[in-house]
Amino acid sequence: MSDWLIYFDLVGFLLVAPTVIVVAGLLGFVVDWWWSRRVILDRFAELLETLAQGALIVRTDGKVVLANSEARQLWGREPFPKRITGPLAAVVQEAQRQHAADVRSLDAPSGLKLQVRATPLRTGLTLIVLEDLTAKRYREAFYRNFVSNASHELKTPLTVIQGHVAAVSEGLAEDDARQTSLRIVAQEAARLTQLVDNLLLLSKLEMPDFALDRRPVNLEAVVEDAILQMSDLAEQRSISLNLQREGRLPRISADQARLKQVFINLLDNGIKYNREGGSVTVRLAADEKRVIARVIDTGEGIPAQDLPHIFEKLYRVERRRGRYVEGSGLGLSIVQRIVEQHGGALSAESQIGEGTTFTVTLPQ
Repeated sequence: MSDWLIYFDLVGFLLVAPTVIVVAGLLGFVVDWWWSRRVILDRFAELLETLAQGALIVRTDGKVVLANSEARQLWGREPFPKRITGPLAAVVQEAQRQHAADVRSLDAPSGLKLQVRATPLRTGLTLIVLEDLTAKRYREAFYRNFVSNASHELKTPLTVIQGHVAAVSEGLAEDDARQTSLRIVAQEAARLTQLVDNLLLLSKLEMPDFALDRRPVNLEAVVEDAILQMSDLAEQRSISLNLQREGRLPRISADQARLKQVFINLLDNGIKYNREGGSVTVRLAADEKRVIARVIDTGEGIPAQDLPHIFEKLYRVERRRGRYVEGSGLGLSIVQRIVEQHGGALSAESQIGEGTTFTVTLPQ
């Protein structure tokens, strides 16, 4: 009897063993395929997160496979839909039908106007790229204005220099006029140099690898140095410079040279756009977390429509009564960038005819 049992056990093993081996092999293949797929999806997800635009990958049936954080923010609805529908699905279907990229604009639940670009992939999936049209148009307008303003700021002194150089070189000017021309040429060349220097500095401040030379800094001493440096210009224009301190100020971790430049630029701005006999006051204070500096002038003020734009590169406020004020139009942009590099904030308040207050807030 036992021989028969051994016989049947042997036969059963021979019949079952191949099945077990095949199943085990298939199971290993499935696990390996699933793991590879998971790794690939993770890599795709990491890649999408590096994009500045919103991006998502969807299947033919509209199911969302991946979506980066920018896409979620632009779309503005949480949780993010598991399957696309409506106009967004229509863009995908049209791209798949044409086997080519399809671009359209649509309104997102966030209220933003988005440009949608759907590109079919060979795998049967579709890549969708979302871009905020409002922000894009603003960037384009900003670039056009920047180029226009930069061209104007460069062309004006160059035209003046060319005219006076021509007059001097052709011997058309008398001795006094020649000296005047040479003085004007020197002034305009200095203006060009300042503009180029400021453009280079702003470019340097905006580079990703820019680093501050941080050390413990006495902010009051920095402001005193800046006031001393600007005192001659203030005296020429009959402007008084004042420093007020409210309570004890702690030392802060900052780049002293850059911080001094912040106050030189703000004082320069307050002096140039002031009235004769006016004043510029720097008021320093501190709370538990911040050091606060307010630069208050008694100038003509900034119109409400211009106030949101004064920190833009080369933005110039049109002065009342056509009074021209020299400058590169980059001073406030530089100030804002330096303050932000310190982890601080810059803001402005103004009333026409009463003056302007710039507030610099720095962490202790």
